[in-house]
Amino acid sequence: MKRTICITGILLLKLLCLNAQTHISGKVLDENKQPLIGANVYIKGSIEGSSTNLNGLFEFESTATGEQTLVISCLGYKTNERTSLVDQMTGLVISLDQEELGLDEVLIMASTFSIGKSRTVKKMDALDVVLTGSSNGDIYGALQSLPGTQKVGEDGKLYIRGGESRETQTFIDGMHVLFPFTSTAENTPSRARFSSFLFKGINFSLGGYDSEYGQALSSVLPMETKDVSSNTKLGVNVSPLSIGGGGTYAWKKMSLSANVNYTNLGFYNKLFPDRYNWKKDYRNLGSELQLKTQVSKNSVHKLYFGFDKTGFIHQITDELNNTPTRDFDLSRDNYYINSTFTIRTKKNYQWFLGAAYSYATNQYQNATLVGDSFSNNEGEVHVKAKLTKNISKFYKFRGGIEGYLKSADQKYIDPTGTVQMKNKLSHNLFASYMDHQFKLKKNLYANTSARIEYSELYKNWNLAPRISLNYLKNGFQTSAIVGKYFQEQENDVLFSRNELTEQESCLHYILSGSYDLDGTLLKVEFYKKKYDRLAWLQNDIYTSHGYGKSKGIDLYLSGKSNLLGLKYTLSYSYNDSKRLYKDYLEESIPLFSTNHNASLSLLYSIPSIKTHIGVTHTYASGRPFKNPNKQGFINSKTSDYHSLDANMTFILNEKVILYTSVTNVLGRDNIYGYNYSKSSNNQGVYKNQVIKNSRSRFFYVGIFISLKNSSAYDVSSF
Repeated sequence: MKRTICITGILLLKLLCLNAQTHISGKVLDENKQPLIGANVYIKGSIEGSSTNLNGLFEFESTATGEQTLVISCLGYKTNERTSLVDQMTGLVISLDQEELGLDEVLIMASTFSIGKSRTVKKMDALDVVLTGSSNGDIYGALQSLPGTQKVGEDGKLYIRGGESRETQTFIDGMHVLFPFTSTAENTPSRARFSSFLFKGINFSLGGYDSEYGQALSSVLPMETKDVSSNTKLGVNVSPLSIGGGGTYAWKKMSLSANVNYTNLGFYNKLFPDRYNWKKDYRNLGSELQLKTQVSKNSVHKLYFGFDKTGFIHQITDELNNTPTRDFDLSRDNYYINSTFTIRTKKNYQWFLGAAYSYATNQYQNATLVGDSFSNNEGEVHVKAKLTKNISKFYKFRGGIEGYLKSADQKYIDPTGTVQMKNKLSHNLFASYMDHQFKLKKNLYANTSARIEYSELYKNWNLAPRISLNYLKNGFQTSAIVGKYFQEQENDVLFSRNELTEQESCLHYILSGSYDLDGTLLKVEFYKKKYDRLAWLQNDIYTSHGYGKSKGIDLYLSGKSNLLGLKYTLSYSYNDSKRLYKDYLEESIPLFSTNHNASLSLLYSIPSIKTHIGVTHTYASGRPFKNPNKQGFINSKTSDYHSLDANMTFILNEKVILYTSVTNVLGRDNIYGYNYSKSSNNQGVYKNQVIKNSRSRFFYVGIFISLKNSSAYDVSSF
């Protein structure tokens, strides 16, 4: 589907790297010589551009010089490219020919938002990740400004449409990432292990995702890395929190990239103390390596390796008596390697082979008592093979097979050195899928697919059928989807006493509509989810008798004003969910769930002083919690959540960029819940601990310097 082209975001410096500006203007017409509204016009390889108005006219200022390529695109029309000297791009008259969408241009998937190169309903560039006020430069932080997400600020992970964070799974180049988040202290938001500038495409599916992906009850986040780089580059970055650097060496058909960053919060904690008494400040060493090879004209091999090591020690305090109890010590090593090979044959068959390995070791000293220790190790091998073929302009086939080989172990040693618990678990899962995409008639598309899985853990098969219908015309799209999804229970449940017999399941119903007019997008989506076979604790034994439901509506509006240099996004979600699972005594609202969530994001650009300002206000209604002072199981709610976040980006010169951000500017004391315990004389129940972030605000200042190449912002991000 030829969507309005979203300007890709890693070339931030090229927006303002020269003082001189050239005026570019013209008119875009359709094949009948009528003005074409909403066509996207931009300088290829930059973020300089504009959209045509009601009269088909466009104009913008460019800092580019010499010979450049002007790209003109519009939904339903063939893309046009014109190459000439920049100072000759004035008063242009350009015609676009209408194009009937083929199956290879349509992604039939409701409930999807995209960052980067994509042809789905919502398009953002990689800069939106960094410049969204609430993101703090983090992929998951930026995604939480979208509808359907729920604010769980104490861990910062993705909670989608009434689902737990583990129900959302991350994939890189089609391969599963078992541990996509960094480790943090309690009540400190996690961050993605990966830079947003590593990827050329991020497709965030809130539900109804296709049959290639499994083992995720709520949503998936597939991310596609960039292709072979043609430029050699090198750079460094420095902040009060971290220091790092990296770069890329490019050959004719191969590029090797490396990146390393060291974070230590010692200096930052002295400037801005949090609520913890740190004995050893949080520290993280992360490195990434990527080898990309253009094996032939039609084949590409990618190899990615990531490693991060985290550690800290902080004092645990009994808040009831305000006395220290122990020094909690965490150490974690996290490994991930991913290898994929893609080839397109002469008969237009596209084959994909991939393998990924994830492994994490977690060591906790003084975990629950002084002198005890707890270790938790988990690993996974993921292998996949798939085939894609356009059989005709009316039918496209996709199919594949994959396997998940999983293992985990836990050990707890008490203060006397006695092993009190030792568990091991190995379980494999195998799956295959077939996906059929049809063009029924002009503008009408259908997709039918099925995924079948075999679980060695339960010795049974599960069939997950999925069907969708999509209608697209002149910026309007409506979609309907029904699908079944499965996921195995989390390890803590599997290690406990259980009589589990099946995987957990969820049935999705989704109806969505969107309209894109002149760069303004409005999207409305209704959904309903039915959970079954959830792990439920009965008489200290987990069974598969749990269940739940979640329904709601998501609203999204985005647009921009070229005159004011302003981009805006507004999202709102209503969610109604209840579950009977885990240790719940009755069907209740999950502790992480909020009924209302809203976000307003503004991005303002000031070319004259080479500055970008991002501001986001996030709202969430109160969350439920267990209050033993009241009758009922889950019977109370916290106050509403509000956070005003902002960032500013300054272009100091063509090779240096200064990035600053602050979360919760107003310092609001947001509360996520409470923990309770009885008093020592057992005369009553008292509030023991308020669940809130370890610090009210978080400040960040970073400088990024390019030592080679002219693109400062992606100096150390491949």
